[in-house]
Amino acid sequence: MRTLIVLLLLVGFIGTSQAQQITELEEANVSYAPNAVKISSNLDSYTFTVKENFAGEFIKNPIAFMKENFDINAFIANIDNDAYDEYLVTFKSSKGYLEASYDDDGTILKTSQRFKDIVLPLNVRRALYKNHKGWTMVQNKYMASGKGERIDREVYKIKLENGNKKQNVKIDPRDLRDSEVASN
Repeated sequence: MRTLIVLLLLVGFIGTSQAQQITELEEANVSYAPNAVKISSNLDSYTFTVKENFAGEFIKNPIAFMKENFDINAFIANIDNDAYDEYLVTFKSSKGYLEASYDDDGTILKTSQRFKDIVLPLNVRRALYKNHKGWTMVQNKYMASGKGERIDREVYKIKLENGNKKQNVKIDPRDLRDSEVASN
């Protein structure tokens, strides 16, 4: 019985080793572009349509997203046009855009952002609720601008409704230390 099992194992091993053939494959090139974008251009500016890995990734911090996913030096090298002293690059998503102006060395000169109907930051939501109880937010816009990577000016414009009443509110998130909200 023991010899029969050993013999069957030996035959099985020899049978499978003879049945295998080595196949040599050619080299395969694989590329991965996680943040593939659609690029459009006119003569003086370039627009990139942003593809986010998850919803809100671009809106959360547009400047950091741009720095992480966009290589301005490679972009300038691909354009290869010495006539430009400044490059205006726009990054668009479904909720808005970020415009960044670069010099010919790849340094950010200024930025401008505009988004609509976004999730408000927690401190802005708290101030809005505290000062406008009973009102419903219908629409919001976020606008920011600055020099370099720094944001110098930012404001949320919010439309509120309470029955037939309508109200527009402007909130500067940097002024929310005392939870004061300006309205008109």
